[in-house]
Amino acid sequence: MKVGDLVKHPAGMLNVDAKAYSCGIILGIKEIFHAGCRRAQVEVFWLAALGAMMYDSTSLEVISENR
Repeated sequence: MKVGDLVKHPAGMLNVDAKAYSCGIILGIKEIFHAGCRRAQVEVFWLAALGAMMYDSTSLEVISENR
């Protein structure tokens, strides 16, 4: 994942409005180191929601890569 990629919540996510969170754009990425593990947190702006939100990169699916 990188800035500018389009993402969505993967199928089967519970308690997620499929329409509102069907397409978002990654605004930023923050690397987090915890207990010897590297993880990426991504800031996503959803096209049908207000404002940006932070997510663990593993909880999103890339639908179109920024080239």
